[in-house]
Amino acid sequence: MPGSVHPDLLVLLAAGDQPVPRDAAEARALSPISPAGAGSAVLAVAHVEDLDAGGVAVRCYDPRPGVHVGPALPAVVWVHGGGFVTGSVDAVDHVCRAIADRAPAVVVSVAYRLAPEHVYPAALDDVEQALLFVSGIATDLGIDPARVSVGGTSAGGNLAAAACLRARRHGGPVLASQVLVHPCLDTALETASALEHATGFGLTRAKMAWFWDQYVPPGVEDDPEVAPLREDDLAGLPPALVVLAECDIMRDEGIEYAERLRRAGVEVRTHVWPGMIHGFLGLGAVTACADAAIDEIAAFVAAS
Repeated sequence: MPGSVHPDLLVLLAAGDQPVPRDAAEARALSPISPAGAGSAVLAVAHVEDLDAGGVAVRCYDPRPGVHVGPALPAVVWVHGGGFVTGSVDAVDHVCRAIADRAPAVVVSVAYRLAPEHVYPAALDDVEQALLFVSGIATDLGIDPARVSVGGTSAGGNLAAAACLRARRHGGPVLASQVLVHPCLDTALETASALEHATGFGLTRAKMAWFWDQYVPPGVEDDPEVAPLREDDLAGLPPALVVLAECDIMRDEGIEYAERLRRAGVEVRTHVWPGMIHGFLGLGAVTACADAAIDEIAAFVAAS
């Protein structure tokens, strides 16, 4: 295994890469309900409830003792990863609980529709609807309406970035910030990191190409709502925290997007975690970097 991989992860990667799935059912069967290393203990959050956000199922985490009562909190609409095909609100439950507790903030996790049963723009439509719902009833949820952010990991990071582009185009909702955790931002997979880390680092280039094929209908591969890196004008987007893993096919497209945001006048904080791999946020029992990255996200949301 290349020396750049963090020693914490060597045993995990020794098992080898998972094959490209034959179909969505196999992909979901191989995807754990809870991330490896999430731990057996569930962090207590005062109130966790499932809501209907105008036809989109969401799970709301509120750390206050009274239900939506107390000083108004910031909020983040959180979008799970899974290549647009797998993943769920259950799989990111530990992350949402931790952000809610540590910020503190109201976290609203989105159960968006999955591909290939629902191709683009279904997932993005669901994230947009969740953002409109949270912004529309922010006061009822004890949320500061000026402090609603959006964030997510991998495919969820893609949807968070695309939701910011769509909100800018539609004139709202106004978002306080965006948190992009090793987001997939371009369908090409031709960056140096995509080629250098094509195999042997967990998520392979071939598997990510398969995920893209499930989500993207023919003819829209270059649409910025599918591939935000293809957007020419990034001015006026919300401040961003871009969290990346050094040993990840997504690393360089994340770096490029962050740099282009910065050149467009957007406030950006970028952190490339040395030796980490794609999905490391869910490896809390394996590496302390996962917990530290969640701390970083919670602090950013709290300051947004």
